[in-house]
Amino acid sequence: MSFLVFVLIVLFILAITDLIVGVSNDAVNFLNSAIGSRVAPFKTVILIAASGVILGSLFSSGIMEIARKGVFHPEYFTLTHIMFVFLAVMLTDIILLDFFNTLGLPTSTTVSIIFELLGASLMTGILITANTQQPMSDIMKYINAESVVTIISGIFLSIIIAFTAGILIQYLCRLLFTFDYEQNLKKFGALFAGIGITAIVYFLLIKGLKGTTLLNASVRNWVGENTRLILVLLFVLGFLTSFLLQRLAGLNPLKLIVLMGTFSLAMAFAGNDLVNFIGVPITGFLAFQNWRNSGVPADEHYQTYLATNDVVVPNYMLFISGVVMALTLWFSAKARKVTQTEVNLGSQHEEDERFKANNISRNIVKTSMRISNLLSLIVPKTLARKYTLSFEKSKMKQATLVHDKPSFDLVRAASNLIISSSLIAWATSMKLPLSTTYVTFMVAMGTSLADRAWGRESAVYRVAGVLSVIGGWFITAVIAFGVSALFAFILFQFKIAGTIFLVALAAVYIIFSHIRFARMEKKKKETSPQLLIVDSSDAGIIEANRKMIAEQLSEINRIYAATLDALKNSDKNKLEKAFKKLKELQEYGFKLRAQSIRYIKSLSTRESKPAEVLLYSTDLLHDITHSTITMTEECMHYIKNLHKEPDKEFILIIQELKSKMQNFLNLVTDTILQNKMTEVENIKSTRDDLRNYVNTLLDEQVNLIRHKKPGVKQAILQTNILLQTRDILAVGLRMLKMYKKYYTTPVVNVTQEM
Repeated sequence: MSFLVFVLIVLFILAITDLIVGVSNDAVNFLNSAIGSRVAPFKTVILIAASGVILGSLFSSGIMEIARKGVFHPEYFTLTHIMFVFLAVMLTDIILLDFFNTLGLPTSTTVSIIFELLGASLMTGILITANTQQPMSDIMKYINAESVVTIISGIFLSIIIAFTAGILIQYLCRLLFTFDYEQNLKKFGALFAGIGITAIVYFLLIKGLKGTTLLNASVRNWVGENTRLILVLLFVLGFLTSFLLQRLAGLNPLKLIVLMGTFSLAMAFAGNDLVNFIGVPITGFLAFQNWRNSGVPADEHYQTYLATNDVVVPNYMLFISGVVMALTLWFSAKARKVTQTEVNLGSQHEEDERFKANNISRNIVKTSMRISNLLSLIVPKTLARKYTLSFEKSKMKQATLVHDKPSFDLVRAASNLIISSSLIAWATSMKLPLSTTYVTFMVAMGTSLADRAWGRESAVYRVAGVLSVIGGWFITAVIAFGVSALFAFILFQFKIAGTIFLVALAAVYIIFSHIRFARMEKKKKETSPQLLIVDSSDAGIIEANRKMIAEQLSEINRIYAATLDALKNSDKNKLEKAFKKLKELQEYGFKLRAQSIRYIKSLSTRESKPAEVLLYSTDLLHDITHSTITMTEECMHYIKNLHKEPDKEFILIIQELKSKMQNFLNLVTDTILQNKMTEVENIKSTRDDLRNYVNTLLDEQVNLIRHKKPGVKQAILQTNILLQTRDILAVGLRMLKMYKKYYTTPVVNVTQEM
């Protein structure tokens, strides 16, 4: 009894945790379109979504069919066994979902719960069969195989349907509105809004209110019997409302669709997916209550109650769950990270691509290009020209600040919500299983492709990202099945000890996961603002660029000195830290180069010098970083591979070299930072002296190699340090000369003169 009570308490704690990690992942389903299009301020979007979540929790059906008998047959499990299954499922779920949240990848809470129940119940069934010495052929009686196959096939079929529907419908919408949609919006906006509002409200009636315990059966039946009439009335009402608001109040009907769609998807999510998070603990609680009044030992009390009765979550629990999820939406950084992944993959603009291209994505893009070239030979040129005009992205309005543009426009945001709502409502009315995450994600990717967001600049990276997310879905199923089966085995075999161990393991994982995530986000926040230049004037951009370059040079100077000190002391750990930091600087440099190109596009002057500064400075920074990386990597491998320590004479040389280089790089950094370009000639003299010193050392190294014949590895190390140092010297002076040329030569603004 006391053990089962302990398990129940753990299940309820896990339920709250699962609500938090679950909504952090599923938030992408209803936030993507509103956040990506910047239809309203972020706080407004979150408030609308949170209101939908709370209201949806009240209208939730509260029936946990999957946990009751959708995946396994509960009548073959005793109460003790069913508790082991449920505990294994919840422990796996919070670890798995938090893992995907940390990576920023959307996955399906429905798929995870299904495969967790499947893995835990199958493992428990195997152990029961082995312990009771039943025939191994009886194992499958524990699993509802037919239901599982139907659910899984329906869910994965929805991926193809959603992606195809997203492409086709968005293609037609873009042809109708184009990217310069204001004029066509006046003609067709109210009509489009009427269709959209009808689809969204119908989605709420079919999906959001399905099975709710707050509406009686007669109301639900009336809605089902009068669906066509309701749809006609909704369309007329939606059309008239949008028409009047557009003409009288100047309201963009697309905004109305996006905000309504966000609310309805959030409400439907809470109404249906909520039980994925709390259904398992509630099912365990109700099974416990049924057993407590039976007088039968828990090891002998088979769960015929779960097999024959609906498990309904009490309304007050649904409301509390809704509040928890709403608060999570407001405060969860991981929810925003998952949402940002989908928004970036569908962005209409050039972004810092998060995913790296691979051979599969390259081959897919290459094949698509060949098919496109083949179709271009078939389609008449006049028709192709007309289509191309509709897809001129240059007509899309640009935001004032380069870094603050919406990722896509309201046409696509509205399409995402209308298509997703329609598909989910249709599948639900046909009683077909699907994953809302898979549908909304694939619709968003389909509309992105139709909008030509995946151009030659970004296609291979975006395709790689989509493949990574889809691959993650399959990994979700495999991990959910395997880990829950393992946890069920531990719980079945070790009972109390196994329970304490796994609960402690999950707690430690979640704590360390959040600490690590917080550190990563803090580091990201410290780095990201450096890449943003708020001042939109040419002079402001150059000044911000100059400060960023100086900061990076100062950091390279510090690492250069740390590398030589670590080599002197044969300190492998310090060399590894220096190398890791340099790789981070290199990654930052790549982003800075991409950002500089974007700023070059935004320069108002036709004079070439500002653009040259942005381009050349980042390229020179890349060169100096690369030289430092090469030197540090050589030192690190030399020490890690336990080669002979450098001679004492060379140690003295590098100490003096460190001092001279620190002095030189400090002069370069201060000159750039304080804009003291009159000092360049003096610094050139310092550089010449230091270069002659390095060249003398190189000559000595050549003689040393010829006469004393040191080991090859030692010779490579010592010459590499000197050669890379000479390159750093050269690049440092080139950078100074570039800035001097800009600041001492008048910049003529051709645009203003004209």
